Amino acid sequence: MSARVISLNSDLKHLRDEGYEIEIKGGSAIVHNIPYLDKDITIQYGKLISPLLMRGDIVQYQNSGIAHVIYFQGTQPYCANGQPISGLILENFSEKSIDGIKVNFSFSNKPQGGYHNYYEKFVRYITILQSEAQAVDATVTAATFKRIAEDDNSVFVYADTNASRAAISDITDKLKNQRIGIIGLGGTGSYVLDQVAKTPVSEIHLYDGDVFCQHNAFRAPGAPCKEVLEDSRKKTDYFAETYGHMHTGISSHPVFVTEENVQELSSLDFVFLCMDTGEHKRIIIEKLMYYCIAFVDTGIDISENKRELLGMARITSCCLGNTTSEADEETVKNNISFDPVTGDELYKSNIQTAELNAFCALMAVIKWKKHCGFYQDLCPYQNRIYNTNDGEFK
Repeated sequence: MSARVISLNSDLKHLRDEGYEIEIKGGSAIVHNIPYLDKDITIQYGKLISPLLMRGDIVQYQNSGIAHVIYFQGTQPYCANGQPISGLILENFSEKSIDGIKVNFSFSNKPQGGYHNYYEKFVRYITILQSEAQAVDATVTAATFKRIAEDDNSVFVYADTNASRAAISDITDKLKNQRIGIIGLGGTGSYVLDQVAKTPVSEIHLYDGDVFCQHNAFRAPGAPCKEVLEDSRKKTDYFAETYGHMHTGISSHPVFVTEENVQELSSLDFVFLCMDTGEHKRIIIEKLMYYCIAFVDTGIDISENKRELLGMARITSCCLGNTTSEADEETVKNNISFDPVTGDELYKSNIQTAELNAFCALMAVIKWKKHCGFYQDLCPYQNRIYNTNDGEFK
């Protein structure tokens, strides 16, 4: 992806053509081997990193806000006279990375009128640092004409510029290399996928034996065309193709998880259970606990009373310490039902709304992200219930 993005954008290509060691990684441009002086007036080499505003593979610089700010990997830069370069450092960091590159400082140097493209931005900061190094050794230069070898193993079809722009790539990276299972691609499960597909997990495995029907379209994310409904496609196939436009690691398993195939879950790191109650759910949960695989079980319950709806959304999590404890077993016993729902009872309880499906899914995803250290979790919980009547969490 790096070479392609550079070739398609004149300002980035200009940097490469002038010999700068430019690389595109995630949603950022990195220029390597920038000579500068440290506090001992010794020449060192650092990196400049700028998040990119991207539309697919095309970048577009916007001269507004903090677009002029750039990040630097290296020690504090000095002038040849032994004084720190003044008016350059905006902030220093002890632990921060941008698209996998550790950064130590952010720099702010905005000329009158600002920058018009990424070429101008990089060259100005390179010149500020390099000119002081050249005062000590006139031969040093950032224009080495070396090419950076591509090492793009991203699971995304296009770069996650949201994490880059917000400078939270290092936090998002906590979700990497995970194999996620989503069992049930109804209303809740499809919204779980909608969120998980926007994270850098390595694999997402979808399990559901049902067909994607017209009523599913009204409680799932997106707006499928009528032809999709007429094709009677399996839910997992439809959603794997749809979200495959963004995430490359999605696998469709158009089957229900039963005692015969539940062992397939043993290779997963985390599982979202978004399925109906019943014996199959019991089998799955017992196996997940046996394998010590962390999971979140979801459930919604909507009933009618005097032509108004009463709604509840629940999430229950277990094995979050990657072990199975007595507390987990008690949590399952007290909060997850395995009683099958059939006949008239099923008809009366099968009310679903998109917003409660989505709300339940978001609660589950937030719980997973807390488990991974993405969100701070000062008050851990295993079970959480939201009621529409009073808006309270219990």
